[in-house]
Amino acid sequence: MIFQLLEDLTEMSTMRDCKEVFGYIESKQDILGKQELFGRGKLVMLRTCNQLLRRLSKANDVVFCGRILMFLAHFFPLSERSAVNIKGVFNTSNETNYEKDAPNGISIDFNFYKTFWSLQEHFRNPASTTVAPTKWHKFQSNLTVVLDTFEAQPLSDDDGKANNLEEEESAAFNIKYLTSSNLMGLELKDPSFRRHILVQCLILFDYLKAPGKNEKDGPSESMKEEIKTCEERVKNLLETIPPNGKEFLHSIEHILEREKNWVWWKRDGCPPFEKQSTERKTSHDSVKKRRPRLRLGNRELHQLWTWADKNPNALTDPQRVRTPSITEYWKPLADDMDVSAGIEEEYHHKNNRVYCWKGLRYSSRQDLEGFSRFTDHGIEGLVPSELLPPEVRSKYHSKPVSERSKRAKKEEESKESVSHAEDNQITNSTTDMDTGGNTELEDSTAPMDAEALVSITQSGAPTPEENQKLSPSEAGNSEAEVEVEADTGTKTTDGEVDAEEEPDA
Repeated sequence: MIFQLLEDLTEMSTMRDCKEVFGYIESKQDILGKQELFGRGKLVMLRTCNQLLRRLSKANDVVFCGRILMFLAHFFPLSERSAVNIKGVFNTSNETNYEKDAPNGISIDFNFYKTFWSLQEHFRNPASTTVAPTKWHKFQSNLTVVLDTFEAQPLSDDDGKANNLEEEESAAFNIKYLTSSNLMGLELKDPSFRRHILVQCLILFDYLKAPGKNEKDGPSESMKEEIKTCEERVKNLLETIPPNGKEFLHSIEHILEREKNWVWWKRDGCPPFEKQSTERKTSHDSVKKRRPRLRLGNRELHQLWTWADKNPNALTDPQRVRTPSITEYWKPLADDMDVSAGIEEEYHHKNNRVYCWKGLRYSSRQDLEGFSRFTDHGIEGLVPSELLPPEVRSKYHSKPVSERSKRAKKEEESKESVSHAEDNQITNSTTDMDTGGNTELEDSTAPMDAEALVSITQSGAPTPEENQKLSPSEAGNSEAEVEVEADTGTKTTDGEVDAEEEPDA
């Protein structure tokens, strides 16, 4: 009912009264936009606003028209398709009329005048420019003439101050310029006039560069290069127009960039992108659900820091650091090695590098014999035999003699060979004594008594009485033999030391 009453009120009121009625509608925008009312009256409100727009003058009521359009933009959701120009239809009824024939006494170039205003035909319907190549070439040639004229007649700072753009923007200024040829010279000196023409060029270029739904709809490569060249010239001219040319160009580029997002959104079918509004939490709820203050700025670090307070016996717990036994640690791997368990190869514990690394450390400290089997059988050789079934145990624990046992066996054999060699040397030395000693005695010039020889052999040194019986040379030899025997600890009859019996250094 409220929407119907507002529609009837605007229909029976004058335009001056309609401004007051619409002001009331704007003040109740939040209430009228609630879901309970919006679903029933949105079409009535849309019809009311469209009727007001038809009654208003586009030349004299520009501000009021803008208020109505802004209200519709806020009242309806962004994905409302009724307010979107899905097909991209242009307002071709907006024609720009200009003089076709030159009047008498004209002081400007009439050809330039016609060329300049003929650009509005392309701005009014940009789609027609891309249909035929001839139209694009005609537009490019006409635009080149206009840009050359703007570059040849640059505006100074005094021209920008003569026309106060800030006052024009604050007032209800209509952008529909007059097309009289008598005003052409004055309009060319107007910075605002030049800006409007150049901004129209940038809008047209953005439309031509935007790809269509099909690849054939887009511009050709040569056309893209020509558009890029013209666009750079237009932007350079906008920078040079006073006042604040660079700031104005930056604002226009920002607006055109945002417009591209709307173009892509409409070409994708206008998908909804609004999020459901959440109810605001009251101050009471916010106090209850306030985030807890963390001492270290992170929840995990805070819990680690407060662990000692919550668990005072954590550091004295004997189970805090415990090294498992070998049988306990290798039990999971032994279960994997059991064929009857049917565990697949990819799920075996031997594929876990961390598990194998820890097991090697435990075995190196508790089971050196099992640790030595790692070289021959890998990680599975470290599993104790009591954990394995018989058929698997024979594979890993009935192995040939290891290198260590081989080395021990070789050492025992070498010791036995050394002992045999010593026995042989002793036997040989005894034989030498039996044979070689008698020969020397026979060769001596002074023969020795048998009793003296026996006493020397038994005692190792002759007595003074025996020395008297010996010749001087024999006595000297016997003394030398005694000295040598005392030094080496070996008794020989010929005065030579057995080299094999010498003690090691």
